[in-house]
Amino acid sequence: MEKYYVNFQNDSDRTWTMAVYQKLPGSVGLDTVAWKKTAVPQSGFSGVTWDLKYNVAIADYRQLAPLGVYTASQVLETSLGTEWDIIFEQGVQQLNYVGRLEGELGDHIVINNKSGLTANPGVGMSGRGAAFKRDVLSNAGAQFKVTPVYYAALFRDVELGEVISSNIEVGPLKLTFNAGANVANIRAIRHGDAIELESSYART
Repeated sequence: MEKYYVNFQNDSDRTWTMAVYQKLPGSVGLDTVAWKKTAVPQSGFSGVTWDLKYNVAIADYRQLAPLGVYTASQVLETSLGTEWDIIFEQGVQQLNYVGRLEGELGDHIVINNKSGLTANPGVGMSGRGAAFKRDVLSNAGAQFKVTPVYYAALFRDVELGEVISSNIEVGPLKLTFNAGANVANIRAIRHGDAIELESSYART
């Protein structure tokens, strides 16, 4: 299973939290959330890593000023081209595997809400949800076209599952793992009154 790495070298004069998030350009109406993160002090180094193991998720959503946060109540491993139902059983919403999708939906994951309550289904990777559809009504569903584009950005503070919006301080930087690269090296440097991000790519 291919692993991906984002290394962060903080050559600026303050502590930053770097978060990696995904956008699914083939899907509309999704909340993108902080998916991987690490806090790095000045002159420090850290990083995040993931593998291409896909997940389905149900999350609780809470509104914290100014942004919302998704806290997953269930995360299950899956593969692309699968269909799931959200059901209500033993007092909680649960994910239930339905089967394989037919035809041209091989890069999709479909989650139907059959729980009788509104639900927040999501998809992700490497054990965490990365994109969620908020307040899906019962007897409705969500189609996720899982062709992720990865971004990194710097934050003063961000928690996993927090919606990505105006909370970005520096960036975002689109991660382009081209030509077989699976390592992104990101460096934050100060130029006058600005923090800039530099990037380079490698293969392990």
